[in-house]
Amino acid sequence: MEYLVIAFIGFLFLVYSISIRQLERTEITGPMFFVLGGIGLAWLLPNEGDELKTGIDFLLPLIELTLSIFLFSDAAKSKLSVLKHSFQYPSLLLFVALPLTLLCGIGAGLFLFTELSLIQTALLAIILTPTDAALSKGLLASTNVPEKIREGINTESGLNDGLCVPVFLIFILLAKNPDSAITASQTLGVFSRELGLAVLIAVTSIALFIPVLNFAMKRHYFAQNTSPFLLLGFAMAIFSITQYFHGSGFIAVFIAGLLFDKFSDTGVRAELIEDSEHIADFTSLMIWCLFGFVCAYLVLPNLNKEIIIYALLSTTLIRIIPVMLSLQFTALNIKERFTFAWFGPRGLASIVFTLMVIDTQIENKYDIATIAMTTILFSVFIHGISTKPIADSFAKQSK
Repeated sequence: MEYLVIAFIGFLFLVYSISIRQLERTEITGPMFFVLGGIGLAWLLPNEGDELKTGIDFLLPLIELTLSIFLFSDAAKSKLSVLKHSFQYPSLLLFVALPLTLLCGIGAGLFLFTELSLIQTALLAIILTPTDAALSKGLLASTNVPEKIREGINTESGLNDGLCVPVFLIFILLAKNPDSAITASQTLGVFSRELGLAVLIAVTSIALFIPVLNFAMKRHYFAQNTSPFLLLGFAMAIFSITQYFHGSGFIAVFIAGLLFDKFSDTGVRAELIEDSEHIADFTSLMIWCLFGFVCAYLVLPNLNKEIIIYALLSTTLIRIIPVMLSLQFTALNIKERFTFAWFGPRGLASIVFTLMVIDTQIENKYDIATIAMTTILFSVFIHGISTKPIADSFAKQSK
């Protein structure tokens, strides 16, 4: 069975590589193509669902490392000069819209899912609060879209993953021990440890890495064919060390990426990032294929009206209303505010959180996972299909 799965995924990569320009014209993104491929694979292997459920948690480290590489590379491509003048937008998104989104998600969940407790509903909501800019690459790469929007969305996506981690850990602890009470000092301790260690490790690692990199380049110590591994290995090491010491690895890699953007040589940085991203793209598309495979067993057979309504609300109004409110008194026009509000796709971070829930003994964990994965599935297609039209609309506006 394993070889058949590998052969099928290899065939998908072959078809995708050959037809990528045609797929882009039809507004089919890479994640959409591979999710559909994964669902097709499940139809070919209709009796593998039970084995898959028991082994799905082994995907978690691979997904975490892939996400860490994307966060580092996205941050390393950030234009800090733009953020310096437009940082109020990601700040409002992170510290106003994010808590409101979480509260809206909890409220909708309590209304629709009476079988879930308050803390289980909160756990579902925090799983679906982080966003994934990688699913909006077409928007972030379009020069038609104003830089302040592209950089704001990218920065929010990079930091909200890490900010949600401490909240997620607190909710999952409460869900495991529903009768225990967590004090304010314990909550503050979790946040301080997660964020403080992330910043410390990011700053220390960059202070060591850039001089070593410059030294090695001047003396030609590394070959061009191994250069893609430099940033991959660096991002993986930062993430893993931070996680080992119970910090937020996602915040650590994003801050390290911002510092790398600030202090590294421009020409070298662009080449290293581009090379490493190609490898990360390959891994992420494989993950999306496996996600589609899982959805065929866990999501599609269990869909009901409540799950569909929640998934649609989570991908639209539960994100749109808080963001529009948080940006109401900025200089952005209504179209720019709506673009910020619309592009909150759920991706790898939400998958990571979902797998972490499945790996516990929390009551109703498969119900939570099914709702979360349905929302991610909807988001892949809703945000994937809408990326190009919205990006193109800015070009028409500028004419």
